[in-house]
Amino acid sequence: MKDFSIIWKTKESLKAAEVILGIPGIGNVSNLSVDYLIKKLKAELVCRIESNYLPNISLITQDSLLMLPSYEVYLKKFKSKKIAFLKSNYAPINEYFNYKLAEFLADFLKKNRISKVLTIAGIAYKEVPKTIKLHCAANDAKFKNKLKDSGLIFDGNKSVNLIIGSAGLLLTSCAKRKIPGACILASTFGHPQHLGIKESREVINFLNKFFGLKQDISDLDKEIKKINSELKKIELSNKADEDSSQRISRYIG
Repeated sequence: MKDFSIIWKTKESLKAAEVILGIPGIGNVSNLSVDYLIKKLKAELVCRIESNYLPNISLITQDSLLMLPSYEVYLKKFKSKKIAFLKSNYAPINEYFNYKLAEFLADFLKKNRISKVLTIAGIAYKEVPKTIKLHCAANDAKFKNKLKDSGLIFDGNKSVNLIIGSAGLLLTSCAKRKIPGACILASTFGHPQHLGIKESREVINFLNKFFGLKQDISDLDKEIKKINSELKKIELSNKADEDSSQRISRYIG
């Protein structure tokens, strides 16, 4: 197998498309945001990119068929623009592979004449943040200036001073190829099992406005209420368990 294989599903051109990257990360903010928009916009699968730099597993589909993990490219065309989504549920298995994959993806985007790239990542907090803030770091000064009035926070390295993995590496690789881009960094809870749906809603709301998507995302509010209700039940259950254990520990037979 080659290091990378591209399996095209359609002949749709990606020329001038604006790309949003969705990958595993803190709070699952990146994947949740991109998966939601792909489904909401009914974006079309353009191609799959397989690589032996991704985990050595075979996936079983709903049809009981096997397939390799991959990056997928989806496209949604509007009258005046194209939005492409580059997504994967799997991360490279080591740092060297991460670099190699970022270089290949940047070459792929350059060859297909992509106009700009936005990546999404989470800033890990020790507790669930009371307010969700969207910070930003760009790979190009001109593109950064275009984003200054977007509501994103540009505070240098005061809040976060590095980005681990593809969300940052893809942008630095794109910079070498003169592809402007930026990373949206959402404050989120750093627990590995945390699902940052509230955080994703803030990211999606920004993307909705920035790209002029005009999508109704009220269904996300319903999902957030449902999750909050479940969390309250868990908290009450945990509290009841704690009270019970305290009563037991005070009892001396």
